[in-house]
Amino acid sequence: MVIHRRSLTSGEMKILGIIQNGYGSNNTTDRVFFTPKDEAAIAVEDSAGNAQLMVNLTNLAAWRADGTILTDDVLRKDWLRLA
Repeated sequence: MVIHRRSLTSGEMKILGIIQNGYGSNNTTDRVFFTPKDEAAIAVEDSAGNAQLMVNLTNLAAWRADGTILTDDVLRKDWLRLA
């Protein structure tokens, strides 16, 4: 089985950076996987390794860029469950 990999877009990297700042630097690009639709996703863990949530980086980046998610604060609070 071939595992598909690609570089993350700048928007996807921005979302991942917010995740790293809020949940820990253990959430790295190595843990990102790609769906059959080529969407980047990650199973977010806190710094202790406890599962927190599943995040579709591609969708969140697109929604942030097009204004569906109005601000980074809304993204953090409502979508990533960060205070």
